[in-house]
Amino acid sequence: MNDGYQERIIALLKEHNVTNHDLAAAIGKGKATIGRYLTKGATRTYPSIEDLCRIADYFNVQAHWLCFGVGDKHTDASDITEAANAGAVTVPVYNRGDVNALLKGESVTIKGSIPVPPEHKHCFGVLYPVSGTINYKWDCVALVNREVKWVNDDIVLARLPGNPSPDFFTLVKVGSVIHVWYGDDTSKNAIHQVNDDEIDVIGVVRWGTWEKRI
Repeated sequence: MNDGYQERIIALLKEHNVTNHDLAAAIGKGKATIGRYLTKGATRTYPSIEDLCRIADYFNVQAHWLCFGVGDKHTDASDITEAANAGAVTVPVYNRGDVNALLKGESVTIKGSIPVPPEHKHCFGVLYPVSGTINYKWDCVALVNREVKWVNDDIVLARLPGNPSPDFFTLVKVGSVIHVWYGDDTSKNAIHQVNDDEIDVIGVVRWGTWEKRI
C-alpha cells in the first residue's frame, strides 16, 4: 500500500462534500483518527486494511482501488483478475500537471492504475480533459505511447511554444506546417500552426478507457 490512498480519500471527501467528522462517524472512528490517517506530518498513523475497506464501502468504491490504486473506482476485482489471466498488464495513471516532473524522473503521485492489453505495457495513463455535459458523469484516461511517431489525425500529448505544461492536441501536417487542434475537436479552425521544431510531442494516444462516476 502506497501513500496514494491519502490522496484518493481526500479526493472522495471533496467529491462527496463529506467532512472528516462524517467519515469518522460512518466507520466508527474518531474525527482525530481520520485526521491522523490523512496527515503527512509527525502525528500520522496508518489505517488498517479493514478501515480502508470500510471507507471504500462508505463511498461505494472498490477497496483495491482505494488501497492500492489498482483498477478504477468501480471495476470489480474479479474483472481485473480475469483481465490479468487473459494477459493484461497494469499501467500507472497520472494527472497532466505531473507529467513534466515524471519525465524528469522525479517522484510524482500516481492517481491509480488500469489494466490494459499487453501491447500497451510501455504506455502510461494520463487523465484526459473531458468537455461538455459528459464531464459531469465520466472520467477518461488516455494511454500515451512514447515509442511511436505520430501521423495525421493522431491525438498527442505535447507542449506548444511558450507553454511548458503538456496538453492533448490533434495534429495534421500539411507540407512543412503542423496544424494543431485542442483535444479531439477538429470541427473548428486550428488553434495553432507550428513547425516540427516548435512542438514537443511527448507521446501518441493509442488507446483509452472511460470510467463512469456514481
